Amino acid sequence: MKIAAATLTLVATLSPAFADEAIGVRATTPPKTLGVDAMAVMPVGDYGDAANVGLGALGRIEIPVGTGFVTGRGGIIFHSMKVDGSLTLIPLYGGYRQPIGTGGAYIAGELGLTLGYTSIDTPFGHMSDSDSEIGFSLMGGVRRGALDFRAGLFAPDTDDLLAFVASAGYDFAAF
Repeated sequence: MKIAAATLTLVATLSPAFADEAIGVRATTPPKTLGVDAMAVMPVGDYGDAANVGLGALGRIEIPVGTGFVTGRGGIIFHSMKVDGSLTLIPLYGGYRQPIGTGGAYIAGELGLTLGYTSIDTPFGHMSDSDSEIGFSLMGGVRRGALDFRAGLFAPDTDDLLAFVASAGYDFAAF
């Protein structure tokens, strides 16, 4: 009797399971998304000596690749200055967003070109300058449906400018 029970158990565990393919779970590729981000920048160091705060908007595209997303962001950031002048940054960045777990958390890194425009009024007249530099951002965030919240570091010039940044975004298209 023990031999029959052991044989039945062995056959039951080694037999292939016949499952209905229509019921099986199929992995779906996440959609490509287009969105917009509102951004707040708090400059520190030398950057913070000249600018108080920056506010702006960026367009965003995300394309699923591997386990994460290739990203592209570009927009404009206007700054409040500590002197009678203006500073405008136009970041054009590409990067990668890697989800962490299944709760919507992620880390993201971006690298690209920052176009900067500045002007100042002095007793000798109006002066202005423009420049382009390599910049980057390193952020962590969370996504909830079409909403995207992130915070981290923003360096519009990798040589000597650094800021804390926070943004809130919304995906207005998925395809």
